[in-house]
Amino acid sequence: LATAGASALGMLKNSSFLIFIIISMIAPGMMQFYFLGTAQFMQDNGIAPKNVPAAMAIAQAVQAAATLFLLGLFVNKIGYKWTLTIGAASWLVMYIIYVMPRPAAAIAASQAFHGIAYVFFIIAGQMFAGAVAPKGAEASMQALVFTAQSGIALFLGTQFAGVVMDKCRVEGQFQWSKLWMVPGVVMLVCVLALLLLFKGTIPTQ
Repeated sequence: LATAGASALGMLKNSSFLIFIIISMIAPGMMQFYFLGTAQFMQDNGIAPKNVPAAMAIAQAVQAAATLFLLGLFVNKIGYKWTLTIGAASWLVMYIIYVMPRPAAAIAASQAFHGIAYVFFIIAGQMFAGAVAPKGAEASMQALVFTAQSGIALFLGTQFAGVVMDKCRVEGQFQWSKLWMVPGVVMLVCVLALLLLFKGTIPTQ
């Protein structure tokens, strides 16, 4: 077990994999803006409180469909680099829609991008970890990625989102466009890093 863990950590010497891990500690954290802010954002933009759960459920429906019908196809056809990039870019698109002037229906429709992003970045990222893991270290590698995505990223993201949301509240009202620009810019940097620095190939074992 110790050897498997050391092998997994040894993969961080690969610059492309290191970039993937760093982004995995940042991009999923931006989901905390989504989870903490979207319901109130919808209500402030004309979506009735009773309709908010249904609007947000669009993300779960798309997530299920993308997992079943698209994930394997995309990984096989375009590889991990582009699958993960599309995932991160989907969060970016959602935050762009949040920032822009748009009808309430567009906010509801944009939930689909969160569903796609979760599948193409979070789930595909865990698949990538298993695919590039040294022999016998698959579980340790996936644990490393899970820790990055769901441990470090969510902890840091929650703290960061809380600070930003406090700064973007004036007299009890959120300055939504200003607020959503923050995770939007972070996701833009993550997308560019994936495009320019992440190879997405499986190193020779």
